[in-house]
Amino acid sequence: MSQAAPRIRHDDIFVGFKPIDDLHHEFQAIVDALTDPAEADYGEHLLALHEHMLRHTALEEQYMLQENYPHYGVHKREHDRFVERLADMRRRFDAGDVDGVRHYAHELMGWFAAHAQNQDAPLAAYLKGEAGAR
Repeated sequence: MSQAAPRIRHDDIFVGFKPIDDLHHEFQAIVDALTDPAEADYGEHLLALHEHMLRHTALEEQYMLQENYPHYGVHKREHDRFVERLADMRRRFDAGDVDGVRHYAHELMGWFAAHAQNQDAPLAAYLKGEAGAR
C-alpha cells in the first residue's frame, strides 16, 4: 500500500493575527484535501473552498471597514478576483475539466502564500496597531 503524498505546508500563510490565521488554517486544510490524490473529491472540496472563501473574505473585509484600513479597495479587488476564479473553476469542473481543476488546485497554496504576505500581513500589522502600519 502506498502512502499519500506529503501535505503541502506554507508557513508564509500565517500572519500573526489569530482570527486571520484561523481562517488560513481552515484554507490550508481544504487545499490539502483538494490536492491529496487519496482524498480529492474535486466537487465537494471546491464547494467547501468556495464557501470558506466567501466567509473568509467577508470577515477580513469587515475588519478592514471597521478599522478604516487604507488599502481596503486593493485588498477587496484581489479577494473578488480570487472568488470569481474559484467560481470559474467550479463551473469548469461541472463541465468536465478535471485536469484544469487539478492544475488550479496545485497552484493554490503558492498564490495564497503570496497573498498572505503581500495583503494579509500588512492588514494584520495594521489591525494589531504595529508602528508603521497605520
